[in-house]
Amino acid sequence: MNKKIFTLSFMTVLLSSACSTMTPARYSISVDNNLELKKYGGSKIQLSALNATGSFDANCRLMGPIQASDGMTIPEFVRKAFNDEFKFAEVYGDSGVKLSGNLTKVAFSSSAALTNGWWEFALELESSNGKSMTVETHYDFKSGFDAITACNQTAQALGPAVQDLIKKAVTQPEFAALVK
Repeated sequence: MNKKIFTLSFMTVLLSSACSTMTPARYSISVDNNLELKKYGGSKIQLSALNATGSFDANCRLMGPIQASDGMTIPEFVRKAFNDEFKFAEVYGDSGVKLSGNLTKVAFSSSAALTNGWWEFALELESSNGKSMTVETHYDFKSGFDAITACNQTAQALGPAVQDLIKKAVTQPEFAALVK
């Protein structure tokens, strides 16, 4: 009888600890990015396509995958974030400069130095005017010790990490050449 109770208890614990998907909040506009993009007033910009050629391991510890909000992939999340920033700065438009991009690196850690984490991105942008640029970012954050906290913190850090990526892209001098 003890063996049956142990087995039943073990199976209950095992099934209740199955992996779950960690999802961040929706992207929110950055004031700094908005101020920078306002400099391009009169321009019409759109990130029309964004692919990912680098491999991306979405699994966070043994908790499960990190997935962008609203069921989007990471490239879809980043593309929507760029376009949301363009819209808020009133520089978004269907007619005008079309940007396309390629995420060559998407990576994260939820256990750097045990309780810290980071997101890294490498992005290539190409304009319909023939100009191109690349940008790489490394965004650090506090994750936590236990897997549940660390993976949730990693998911929640996606938005600020993408804000950082956009800021680095739009503040580079090469960005101005893309949108002319």
